[in-house]
Order: sequence, then structure tokens, then C-alpha cells
Amino acid sequence: MKNEFFKFSSRRILFSTVMASALLAGSPQTVFAEVNGVQTVMQTGTVKGQVVDATGEPVIGATVQVKGTTNGTITDFDGNFTLNNVPEKGILVISYIGYKTQEVNISGKTNVKVVLKEDTEVLDEVVVVGYGAQKKASLTSSISQIKGDEAFKNKGIANATVALQGEVPGLTITRTSTRPGSEGAEMKIRGDISVNGKSSPLVIIDGITGSLDELNAMDASDIENISVLKDASAAIYGARSASGVVLVTTKRGKKGKAQISYSGSVSRTINGIQPPITNNREWLDMFYEAQYNDAAALNPSLTTADEIHKAVNWWIFNSFGGPTLDQSDIDPATGAPTVYKGETLFNALRAGKVLTLQNGDKVERWDPNVYMMDYLYGQATSQKHSISISGADEKFSYRASLGYADNNSQLKVANDGEKKYSGRLNADYQATDALKFETSMSYDKRDIITPTTDVGAGYFDPWFWTVYNKNGQAYDTFSGNRNPIGGLTQGGEKKNSLTTFRGSAKATYDFSKWVKGLSISASGAYKTVQRNMQEVKNKVQYYDWVGTQTGNKQGPGQLKEEIAKWENITLGAFANYNRTFADVHSVSAMLGMTAEQETYKRVGAVRKSGAVYPGSGLADLDVWVNGNNNEAYGGQNSWGLVSYLGRLNYTYADKYSIEVLGRRDGSSKLAKEQRWKNFYSISGFWRLSNEDFLKDVSWLSDLKLRYNYGRTGSVEGIDNYERFATIKTGTTIFGVNPGTHTSLWVDGMRSAERTWETIDSHDVGVDFAFLSNRLRGSFDYFIKTNNGMFIDVQYPSILGAAAPKTNNGKFRARGWELALNWNDQIGQVKYNIGGSLSDAWSKVLELANNENVPNEGKNENRLIGMPRQALYVYQTDGIFQSADEVAAYYEKYYWNADHSGPKANNILPAPQEASTNTLRPGARKVVDLNGDGAITKDDLYYAGDMAPRLTFGFKLGLEWKGIDFSAFFQGVGKQVLLRGGYLAAPWTTNYVLQNKNFAGKMWSENNRDAEYTLISGIIIIKMSVFRIIGMSV
Repeated sequence: MKNEFFKFSSRRILFSTVMASALLAGSPQTVFAEVNGVQTVMQTGTVKGQVVDATGEPVIGATVQVKGTTNGTITDFDGNFTLNNVPEKGILVISYIGYKTQEVNISGKTNVKVVLKEDTEVLDEVVVVGYGAQKKASLTSSISQIKGDEAFKNKGIANATVALQGEVPGLTITRTSTRPGSEGAEMKIRGDISVNGKSSPLVIIDGITGSLDELNAMDASDIENISVLKDASAAIYGARSASGVVLVTTKRGKKGKAQISYSGSVSRTINGIQPPITNNREWLDMFYEAQYNDAAALNPSLTTADEIHKAVNWWIFNSFGGPTLDQSDIDPATGAPTVYKGETLFNALRAGKVLTLQNGDKVERWDPNVYMMDYLYGQATSQKHSISISGADEKFSYRASLGYADNNSQLKVANDGEKKYSGRLNADYQATDALKFETSMSYDKRDIITPTTDVGAGYFDPWFWTVYNKNGQAYDTFSGNRNPIGGLTQGGEKKNSLTTFRGSAKATYDFSKWVKGLSISASGAYKTVQRNMQEVKNKVQYYDWVGTQTGNKQGPGQLKEEIAKWENITLGAFANYNRTFADVHSVSAMLGMTAEQETYKRVGAVRKSGAVYPGSGLADLDVWVNGNNNEAYGGQNSWGLVSYLGRLNYTYADKYSIEVLGRRDGSSKLAKEQRWKNFYSISGFWRLSNEDFLKDVSWLSDLKLRYNYGRTGSVEGIDNYERFATIKTGTTIFGVNPGTHTSLWVDGMRSAERTWETIDSHDVGVDFAFLSNRLRGSFDYFIKTNNGMFIDVQYPSILGAAAPKTNNGKFRARGWELALNWNDQIGQVKYNIGGSLSDAWSKVLELANNENVPNEGKNENRLIGMPRQALYVYQTDGIFQSADEVAAYYEKYYWNADHSGPKANNILPAPQEASTNTLRPGARKVVDLNGDGAITKDDLYYAGDMAPRLTFGFKLGLEWKGIDFSAFFQGVGKQVLLRGGYLAAPWTTNYVLQNKNFAGKMWSENNRDAEYTLISGIIIIKMSVFRIIGMSV
């Protein structure tokens, strides 16, 4: 919600300024059109003509304009135009979507015919691929590339990962929070490939291994383009390519004089749409109803409605207080309290009366006009700015940039947000005609600050929960557990500072003087990431209404500091060969070697104290008051990877192409017996549009069939040192005369047989373009199979140690992707509509020990034949309407035939148990699906896939006389989820706000056809999502 403009759940006001000044040398290169049929010397200043394409077909709606003026017109249905007031030596500019813009020198002519040539810029576009670049037209694999300015411009989103939502077919972005700096963004390419954790792609930033966190820290305005390797073409990255690869390329200097650019935006976030909540009176009525219905279950001795009614009143009286201390609640004639029993107190609150009551030694305040959310949240302002300078001449090119972003959450009682700082310098130097140097340096810093106490249940506190006492101190509601204000304002802060430095250099020598098309390069890169964390926890004090200290929610003060550092060094050497023979035989080849090493070290310390330091600024381990339970900790590890790689591509006449690539990896994570593994891919295309039988079809601009097969790999499920058995020390009681002795035992076993996960992929695709490239698109169908998935194997406990995972699992994912883009113009209005739609679904094929027992309501069930995120629930059939129905149900499904005890594995609560979960009238009946006469886990049924399905994104763009409009949309076509949280079902716990939709819909003896039961259960949502990411003018 934070950085998404005009989303349904929030609205923002965007202020954006863009300033650019440029000094450009030289004049633009122009293409002069073919002009036929000069008839007479111009006398009237009127020029007539016709605009056609290469086949002679008229171009309808082409713009014809006198260069340097606003004088223009458009062609009619026959491609004809008439333009008045044309200077005798004027130049006409003719443009249309899908064709190259052309200029015609009139030189006194009055009638011209212009032949427009198709714009092949789309096909000539260079796409970044693994360790190189290729023209889009020559790609044999499923690789999507999005330009940075198109993906991030005008969205006002500082997080680059989140901004990619809906931009690339098959790329799914999810996040667990909208909290700045703590979004928990995850990225998947074509769904899951394993049941083991996240299926996150490998991120490469300017040739250096990165992460999603590093991508998020970048200034998005520095990004030139992002390529997504979705099929087995990712095998060129070997060991970490199983989930695909994301290649990020930053902007570099372009030829011309110095150009300075600035962009900035300011956004305002307000509370968005929330579920309808009950007001004070509605909540109390629902509360009373719920307590009344529970009383019978908790107290079987209550047999009549009157007994239950009195018990509930007395319980409310004891819970809310006793005699009043507020003089307005004292009868002036008798001096007796007017609020003295539960029913009267309850009605007073229903009437909106503020009560001050004595409850033991505590003075309590109940104010039905207080709504916690009003105290916690407000509006938030965020901003981002970037400035850059770039330029180039024949020898030297450069681009330098600085960026700043400040993103704040809507929490108004504590610091909660993120600040980002970035700097980047890319410089290239052409030393000689053959020798070129390329260098890159960048620095990114993220400062994330959050309160150590979360809001918790404060989101859902009912109306009369007091926040501050009469002295402005944090009021004690349920020992502070239901008033987050104290913890948020006094409890301290957690600060995370993450800094990333990257530096790389590359030297390339062109050997074309000796071997045409051959070049050799060497590169080196260094990256360091450091995280400094400081967490201060203060003792939090709460008070009653009159200021009496009541206790503390958060314990003794604590200071924790931690420093963690990652260092990565990557070296590489490559030979590239590119050559075309006889104009139709194109050959390209690459051979290379890379070596990568990463080390990690962490140290930390904790000091605890009884002192209170709110806002003291003494957050330093040296000056923090000495206390008990001090500790220090740390750890370090490292890993290495050596790789040999190559690629060979042959293309004939731009009709047929075949590409083979391979990589051999050696990983330090594996035992030497399994350390090396080969990965590969073979792919090709057939461009039908260049065949004789199709090349003259006027409406067909491009048609290409693709196929790719290959094998990628992963060792992500293996720790750095799992190849070694681990030994623990401790004490054990043993011996003839039992006593405590020091002992050693094997805690973790190693396996020399465990090897890489290997994923076999198939991809069939088609790329197409019609109507002079105005309509472009692609379609892909894919299958991915993990043939060696890591799985835990269950062994008898006699083994005595934790067994390693084995490659005994099998997993498969299938799916498809569709991308379409339409560019056209109507008169002087240019517009484009683009979008993508994709789907992916998975299935577990094999598991060790064939374990196949589902769990209710879990977001991950490892079941053969089912998706990784299969949701299982119990099926229900109606509601118990009487105690006799409940007794008959227990008799049938709970007891053994001889009543010796409950049936094995029965999940039903015991009868007559004093519990709110005990079956009773108003509860749902669980169905015995398998008919075995018991309610067990075997009766769970598959309710759907919790993974997002049919993900889509599309954008709209308009341009008219220099005015631009754009809009971005994204969503999910279908998804099955559990409705969670306190507002998901009636009374998931006591003392929480209620969804207004539940009012009057809960079962009671007077409402037997109710929608909701007395006992809150699992509620499934089958949903679709449509989100407006941003709009801009």
C-alpha cells in the first residue's frame, strides 16, 4: 500500500518534477524518403501527396507535418493528404507507429509520393543474456527484458522489486507487508520448483552476484534494463539457476556533451479501505450474545436461560469493575453508586456513557468513544530524488548519479520507516582501437528504523479501551497487553543500517586484426555488504486512570548490538567470437571461466539491565548500566564456486538458428565425490516470416517459433558445511555407579551421496508481430521437473543422530505465458496498450517414505500428486440444532463400539469438556468423508492451491502534443486463501473489534439459519485481485 499510487486501498497525491538541461553536439541523422512524381513548381503553397508502405498499400492516419512548425495533417483512408501554407523550401516530416520517421525536402514540389519503411527497431533491440548480449530477433530462448525507465518511471515506488509487479510475464512479486524497509518482497519465476523454502531467482547486478535486498536498495532511476532468464537458458549460471536469473544492467554514459538530469517525487499516504467494523453498541450486543452462548459450554451446571443470563451479568460485572468513583455516577440523594451490577454497567456502556470504576486497587476508565486506530495511525509523507550527470566522447564515457529516498509508514506514535542513499559511477575508456576498459562503482545504504514493540492486537481493540490516563500516561489495559501505545512510545527502537559497496573492472582486447570477430576479456569484481544492528528495549511503565503505577509490559532494559559482514570476490576470463560469412551464416561463440568466493562473519553482544533509558541517548554497550544475563555471540562461514562455461550459436539467413550452452560447476558445499556437476541447454528458432511463402504477407511483420530444453541446478538446500559430520558435547548420567560424566556424540551425519538438485526444463514459444509491428506479442508453454529434490528421510530413532537430506524427491511445474502490446496513433494522439497474463501450477511427484498425511489449514502440505501450497480443510454439513443431535454425533463418530474410549486418531473434542471448542448446538458438523466411522485427518479434503494463479499486468499510455498520460495495473485472477486475522471470523478471541458483516448472523436458538457458527472455524476465500499500481500525467 505504501508506494502504490491510487490503489483501491489508498490514495496518494503525487508531486513530481523533472528538470533536464542538455548540450548536444551535431545534428540528428535524418532519413530522406523516396519521392516520386514532381508535377509543377509550387505557386500556391499547397502540397498534396500519398503515403504508402513498401508493398504499395496506403498508410492510414500517418502524421504529415512541416518541420519546425505545428502546421500538419493526417492521411485519409487512401493514404492521401493535403497540406496548406507549405514554404517553397520546406521539409515535410512523415511519421506513423511501426514505421521509420522520414523527411521529404519539397523544393517547390506540389505533389509527392512517400514510401515508408518498416521500423525494425524492436527486432534490432539488444537484449542482455548470460555473459553477453544478443539482438532480440536472434533470441532462441524465453528471455524478457524491460527497460528501467518503462518499469519505474512515474510509479512513485522506491522499492525496485515491488515496482516490477505485472511488468514481466511469468514473474510473480509478492510481499508480506507494506511497511517501508520491511516489505518482505519475494520474487518467483514460473512458480515453485521445490518444496524446500523459497524459489527465489539468482540476481546479478552489473555482473556481480546480488540479492533482492540489494536490488531494493538501488536507486531505480539508475537501472538501464532488467532481463529475466526464464527457461533453461539460465543454465549458463549453473549452480544457482534453478529458479531463473534476473540480470540488472545500470545506465552508462552516451555519446554527447554533458547532460544533467533530476527527477523527484513526493507522495502522501492515507488510510485506505478497511473492513466495516462494529460501533460501540453493536460490539457490546455481539459480545453479550457470544458470552451467553459460551456460558452453557463452560458451565454445564447452568440449565436454564435465566441462570445463564444472571451468570453472564455477574461475569461482566467482575470483568469491567465495581463501585464507581466518578461523582456523576453517584446518586446525590443516597450517596449510592448508580452503576453497581453487570446489567446496569453493560447498558451504561451501550448508551455511550464514560465510566470510571474501582477494580481492586486499580481505578479503571471505560470510554466508549475511544478508537485505538485513531491514536495509532495517520497520514505519511514519502519522497525520493535522484540527480545524474553523463556524457561521452570518442575515448571516454561516464555517468555519475546520487539518489535519496525517505519512506515513512503511517504509524504516528513512533519512528517507523526507511531512508535510502545511493551513489554510482560508471566509466569506460577506449584506450586504443583494440583495447577498452570498463569500470563500475556503487554505494547503497539503507537505514531502517522500527519500534521494538509491535502494534499487535491494538489494531483491533474495541471502542472503550482507554489509551492515556488523566495525566497523559500510558493507561494499563490488561496489564498493558492491550494498549500498544506505551510500548511504541517508550519501548525503544531497532535500527538496521545496511551498506553495500560494489566495484568491478573489465578489460577487453579486440583481436580482429589477427582473427576477425575475436575478442578476449578479463574481469574482476569485489562486493561487501555490512549490516549494523542496534536494538534498545526499555522498561515500559503503565498506570491506572488516576496515575497509580500498575506494572510493566516489557521487562528489564536490554541493549543488543550486532555487526555482520559479507565479502564476495568474483574473477572471470572470457573469449568471444562473432562472425558472419557470405551474409547468411552467422556464428557466435563464447568460452569462459569464473571463480567466486564469499565469506561471512558476525559478532554481537547483549547487555541487560533494570535501568530505564527512554530517549536518553545512552545506547552504548560501554555506558549501559551493568546487569545480569550479558552475553556475546558470533559466527563465520565461507563458500566457493569454480565454473567453466561456453556458448555456441549458429544462425542461417535469419531463418534458422540453433544454440548450445553449457557450464561445469564445482561447489565447496558438497563432498568431493559429488562436487562437480554439468548443466546445459539446447535451443533453436525457425522464423517463418522470412520464408518465401510468408515474406510477402503484408500484415505479417514477424513470426518465430522457439524451443528450448536444458538442465539447471541448485544447492540452495545445503548449508556450507553439511559435508562434515558434527559432534556435540554435554553431560550424561551413566556407569556402574551412575554419575554425571562429560560425553561426546554425533549430532549431524554427513552423506557422500547427496548431490545437486537438477531441474529439467522444456519451453515451446512463439514470437509474433503484425500490422507493421503495431501488434507484438509472445506465447510460451513450459514444463520444469526437479528430479533430485532434497527431502528429509525418516529413520528409526535408534539412529541416534540427525540424518542429512537426500535427493529422493521429485517435483514438477507447468505453465504458460502470454504477452501482447499494441502501439498506434489516431491523428496526433499516440497510444499504447500492453499487458501480460501467465499461469503456473505445481505437483509433488515423489517423496521419501511416501508420507502423505495432510494438515488442516496449513499453507504448505507435502502430498504426492498435489501442489506445494495445497490447502486442506474439513468439509462441514450444516449446524447442530439441538443437544440430541450432538449426542448422536458423538455416539456415531467419537466412541469405540464398547465405549471403552475414543476412536483412534479422532480429532473431535471430548464431550462434556468445559471448553469453548466443545461441540454443542450452533457448531458445524464435520463430515466423515472416507466413511470409516471416525473423524480423523483422513477426512480432510483439498480446497485449492494457495499459490497465486492467472497473474496479470497491463499498462496504458497516451501522448498528445508533448503531454503524456500513463496508468499501470496488476492483479491475480484466482487464488484460494484462508481468511485470517481477528476480523476473519466472529470472536476469534475475546475483546477484539468485530466485522460488522457478522452482526446478527451468528447462530442462536432464535436464529437457527445463521450464516456463522458459535465456534469460529476456518473460512476459505476464493478471490481475485485487481490493483491500480499508479497513474501519472
